[in-house]
Amino acid sequence: MKVMAQYSIEQFSQITGIPKINLRTWENRYEFLMPKRTDTNIRVYNDELLVKGINTQFLLANNFKISQVSKMTEEEMISQVDFLGEAKDIHVKGGYYINKFLESAVNFDEYSFHKTFDKGYVDMGIISFYDLVLIPLLQKVGLLWLVSKISPSQEHFLSELIKQKLCALTDAIGANKKSKKSTWLLFLPEREFHEIGLLFAKFLLVQNGYNVIYLGDNLPLDCLAEVSDKQKAENLLFFSISNVSLSSIKNHVERCKEYFPKSKIHVVTKGTNLMEFSSEHKDVAFVHNLDEFVACIK
Repeated sequence: MKVMAQYSIEQFSQITGIPKINLRTWENRYEFLMPKRTDTNIRVYNDELLVKGINTQFLLANNFKISQVSKMTEEEMISQVDFLGEAKDIHVKGGYYINKFLESAVNFDEYSFHKTFDKGYVDMGIISFYDLVLIPLLQKVGLLWLVSKISPSQEHFLSELIKQKLCALTDAIGANKKSKKSTWLLFLPEREFHEIGLLFAKFLLVQNGYNVIYLGDNLPLDCLAEVSDKQKAENLLFFSISNVSLSSIKNHVERCKEYFPKSKIHVVTKGTNLMEFSSEHKDVAFVHNLDEFVACIK
């Protein structure tokens, strides 16, 4: 039996970004984005309306009026959205690709995902595409998932496909070739599971000619002992984003120095209270954004 996704007006508003008062007003004034009603007169929105709502908000954010949008056929709306996707403004492009990815997740449409990804990173350049599309996309979907506005299966659908794409892009530029440049050891410590940022770091390092030892997520730090016995790594990189990991960040650095005393440690983190620790350890660098990381590998 086919299960149809249903969204309350609160969920619909959170995902599309359209205020609830606007939804009620448009429904009464234009008969636009009309949901079905339960026996108790509660509004219920489906996936088809959700996609339409996502596209509507994108058009409104780019100077269309609701009086115009409400009169569009589905084909006309898609045509206008795709036209905006060809704009020169990189932020407009970013919004376009985020919406296309959300649409692919709502429908579990892998073909649409691949088409959007392949066009987007060529169109915007891989760094801008990651910074302006993939990061805000995953933040939005992750937040919606945490507050039960979107299904965890949709979050997994997007994140797993993005990981596949980043691995394929890395392999395509020769990740298996030995370089004369230095070696980076990449991992996520225990209780860190979101691997996409680490995979993107690997892509950038390989693209810039570095050797990479990649250990993945949720790594017990004792495992670094085995690596240090057999491989030299001039640089170590790990992410400390989760609250659990942030509380252990200094211990993680000390453990890294125990196994790789001569290596430089790079920590991608949102923590801002690490200045004193950083000043005491000149061989430790805290990275807070993509530009900082790009600057340190150029």
